[in-house]
Amino acid sequence: MNARLSSLTPIRSRENILKDEQQEPHHQRRTKIVCSINEKTCEIDIIREMLKAGANALSINTAYTHDRRQYEKLKMIRDQLELELDHTIPINMMLQGKITRIGHLRVPEIYLKKGNIIRITQDNKVIGDENIICVDQDELFTQAKVGDKIFIDYGQVVLNITALETDQEAKQLLMEKYPDLYPTESMFRNSIFEQEKSEKSKLQSKSSLSSENSRNASSTQLQSKKQKYIDQIIQNKKQKLATKSLIVFVCEIEQNCLMRPFKPLFIANRTKELKQVIKKSDDSDEEIETQITSKDINDFTIAKRLDFDSITLSNVSRPEEVHELKHLLGSSTNIQIFVRITTQEGINNFDKIMEVADGCIIARAYLATWAQIEDVVQMQHDMILNCRKLVKPVLISTQILESMLTQTNPTFAEMGDIADVVEQHIDGIMLSGETTYGNHPIKVVQALARISKNIEMHTRLQYQGIFQIKIQENPIASIIAQNAIENAYSLRVKLILLFTTGETALSLSKLHAPCPIVAVTAKKTIARNLNIVNGVIPFLVGSLVGIEQLTPRILENFKQKGWIKQGDYIISISGLFGTQEGIINQMTILLI
Repeated sequence: MNARLSSLTPIRSRENILKDEQQEPHHQRRTKIVCSINEKTCEIDIIREMLKAGANALSINTAYTHDRRQYEKLKMIRDQLELELDHTIPINMMLQGKITRIGHLRVPEIYLKKGNIIRITQDNKVIGDENIICVDQDELFTQAKVGDKIFIDYGQVVLNITALETDQEAKQLLMEKYPDLYPTESMFRNSIFEQEKSEKSKLQSKSSLSSENSRNASSTQLQSKKQKYIDQIIQNKKQKLATKSLIVFVCEIEQNCLMRPFKPLFIANRTKELKQVIKKSDDSDEEIETQITSKDINDFTIAKRLDFDSITLSNVSRPEEVHELKHLLGSSTNIQIFVRITTQEGINNFDKIMEVADGCIIARAYLATWAQIEDVVQMQHDMILNCRKLVKPVLISTQILESMLTQTNPTFAEMGDIADVVEQHIDGIMLSGETTYGNHPIKVVQALARISKNIEMHTRLQYQGIFQIKIQENPIASIIAQNAIENAYSLRVKLILLFTTGETALSLSKLHAPCPIVAVTAKKTIARNLNIVNGVIPFLVGSLVGIEQLTPRILENFKQKGWIKQGDYIISISGLFGTQEGIINQMTILLI
């Protein structure tokens, strides 16, 4: 018995494990982190700390951002931090589409008690609380009816519509609860009366400079002007309230829960209706209703002008929707188009959609609003695998570190979820509410970076020679990539140095390179876009002319960082740029 025990490998202490980890100082986190930004976090000091904590890219969700000046502010911050931190920072704009969301709340979290009543209005000036909330689109009030269930925050909040208040009841409620937004006639008159007293006081202070007749005339003129002004304001307000049809849903809260701002809202029967519309469209020549709204057009026009790097089209079900956005953007732009898959139709048409899209964001919490939760895990796995085969970047979003909206540490379940997607070689993880209205945006990024890196260091990649990626327009890039990966595993290569225009870097990443891929490019747009690709480290240079002289300088840079040392193997992949045949890749194995 003792002999058997002595032959076993002793249990290693945490201290020894950490020492082994520290022997690999060159290990760079492969999984990228994308942080959503809104008015609260669109500050240079906050974004700087996010980037230092491990963020690789920024995303601004137009559903969270109502002041378009924030787009220009974010662009200025990005440009300044790129110079300061000496690396590229891509910006993604996520279009709202036709997804309905609730509006602002008075606090980050509101506790709702089972059985209580809460109202929903379409007036977006209302700041929500435990009694009333607003939504940002009027479609809800044409689709929902008494008896329907409303799901907020992917089913975390469930409301049952019990009544529909009349137009007059709704207006009376809003006037009583929001007197600052809906003042009564008496309040108007009192307000104007105070202004009038102030004007008279100013007039009297100047009375010594004018005659009595002039003063009386001015006073009479002012009184007449003020009366007309009062009457006109009251008339305008009455007319506005009379012509605007206000609807309020009265809802019963189904369970004790927490409600947070800007969360998406769904009606229980809406998915079924949407399926019927799409099926009808397949059986006829009718066009499917577009997901691109006038707000989306205004938003991505700004993104194009401000040199944003990618646009995410929400709620995509068919490839025609991507074609429509490309047509609206025009052929003169380099903006990439990502799609956010949220419906069964999007799952069914996934391969066709990804043929025309540049990347994918898996919004798994949206999927869980219509599919069984246990099925969403397999959907997520299949989409990640399909994106790998199609050589397209894929990110995952929603409910990543939801507990850290208010807490300073993640839950064990969240860490297990992150570990799962990291092991699936996801390109990036997108933080949403955690870095927009959450209380600890910097700590969230630090936690995600720490968890991802730890999982990667204990997950050994294995060579998968039978795995096939889709041959791109330049098949040489795919062939070179496959040969490079095979040699990288055989020789235990420490670094792949790639002089690229983008395509080969994606292929190397999707084949699970066992070492960092340093993608050297002369185009800032390519460097930015590669900053969300798994395992790829963009390296921006002035020109790709003279690769022979450029290579030693770059390798020396990484020697100083401790990534490579004497005796290590390096794979260098370069090309003959500007030839009639296009870009012809060639591979060289170097021994440092």
